[in-house]
Amino acid sequence: MVKNEAGPSSGGGSYREIITAMFRTGLVGYGGGPAIMTLFRHEAVVRYRWMDNDEFGEILALANTLPGPIATKMAAYMGYRLKGTLGALVAVLSHILPSTVLVVVLFGILYRYRDSPVAQSMVHAVDPVIVVLLGLLAYEFAARTKQGLGWVLAMVTWAVAFALLVLLKAPDAVVVLAFLVYGLFHFRVVRWWKRAARGGGPGGPGNSADPGPGGSGGRGNGSAPGDGDDQRPNHADNGDGGRAP
Repeated sequence: MVKNEAGPSSGGGSYREIITAMFRTGLVGYGGGPAIMTLFRHEAVVRYRWMDNDEFGEILALANTLPGPIATKMAAYMGYRLKGTLGALVAVLSHILPSTVLVVVLFGILYRYRDSPVAQSMVHAVDPVIVVLLGLLAYEFAARTKQGLGWVLAMVTWAVAFALLVLLKAPDAVVVLAFLVYGLFHFRVVRWWKRAARGGGPGGPGNSADPGPGGSGGRGNGSAPGDGDDQRPNHADNGDGGRAP
């Protein structure tokens, strides 16, 4: 089950928070850009509450349409969102400096032992952790898709995305842009889907909101136009102004 994270914090993040969060993602991030998106999400959504899950998902999808490493793009966006251009620069530097320094310092050791069975075993031992992290991220986005679109449309969009990306080898950016365009018309599609499921359009069966003939809303309640709301029986006048017994 996806956790209901708290909403974004009302106060903006400080430079200290930006540096700490981006330094942490750059230092402990392993497995490439997509693999460390769970770390970015934890820092931005859970720990510091700079944004909510929806905004993070939207920015992640948009960043995938742009050239360059996904991690630096996300770091730049978060820094810019909080502190403008200077914040973007600080965030990117804080993210890339840890790994850059480690590679420069440890380059000789890595080069010497790159073919060592021990080093290769250490690398392979981390792979299952990366698989689980990516699986958790995929599950959370799948659950959000189901909540937003419903099971039927979610399954359809998953199948279409799988066919485009895996079977047809369509570029990632093209697929993301296509689904963004679909999102613009999503609510119209949902209204049409629900109307078709009820078996009637405006003024048809199952749509009592649109008035039918006589203003009865198509309900067929037998009320004729002009009938009053007063349903008390009419009493005949007995001629002397009194009521008939």
